[in-house]
Amino acid sequence: MNTDLRRIALRLASVTGILMLVQSLTGIIFFDLYRDGSFALQAWRINDPVTLAVAVPVLAVSLILARRESLRGFLLMLGVMQYAFYNYAFYLFGAVVNIHFLLYVSLAVLSGIAFLTGLLSLDVPAVRASVSPKAPTKPVAAYMFVWAAVLGVAWVAQSLAVGLTGIAPEIGEEPFRLIAALDLLFVVTPVAFGAVWLWKRSGWGLVIAIVMNVKGAIYASILLTAGIVWGGDDLIGLWAFFVVGSLLSLFGLMKGMSERGVDA
Repeated sequence: MNTDLRRIALRLASVTGILMLVQSLTGIIFFDLYRDGSFALQAWRINDPVTLAVAVPVLAVSLILARRESLRGFLLMLGVMQYAFYNYAFYLFGAVVNIHFLLYVSLAVLSGIAFLTGLLSLDVPAVRASVSPKAPTKPVAAYMFVWAAVLGVAWVAQSLAVGLTGIAPEIGEEPFRLIAALDLLFVVTPVAFGAVWLWKRSGWGLVIAIVMNVKGAIYASILLTAGIVWGGDDLIGLWAFFVVGSLLSLFGLMKGMSERGVDA
């Protein structure tokens, strides 16, 4: 592992965590900060508390572990950074401009650089060597295939329907474009490739699987919470499936890893 890049990634992730804490806490306290319509406003009202209660603590624990040379902790941190980049892209491009605009920019930039720097610091062959032959790589890969297929087919089908009929989606053209684009780019694509590589027990497959299942568990928790709080969501069962599937995948992969080779 490249220790200089690792150190940079941890420092950037620490700053990102502080800004996530500030953003989510102030978003909860200052009720009138958001000036969006009902669809986006409901999203922010759930997103901020879940980020504060779940993502920030997970990041804090992962940073503590990573600073103790834990490979598991470092990979968890990368997962939260991927979540942060994806999550704050929604705020940056989807929210009506507010006092937090520059904070959204900073969070997207810092989390993105921390994520990429962290990936570059990894000794991927050492990551692969840390995985026990008994680790459930194929079951996790199968789950990820399902995850990528469900989201991919849903967004592609809706996109084709809009293109062929010219009828705007129910949620509106702009929200649809933003959500579909981010999901296809930053969820469906890495999950699909990660599933293929994990099935082959590649080191990159393990890295992507852990990263994406951290992100998946957190974000599916947001969608599940929103469905429960606001009601009227026919996909609550699907969000619950993704929460449980990602948590079980993380547990299985983490349990099947040793910490050897962290500093190789």
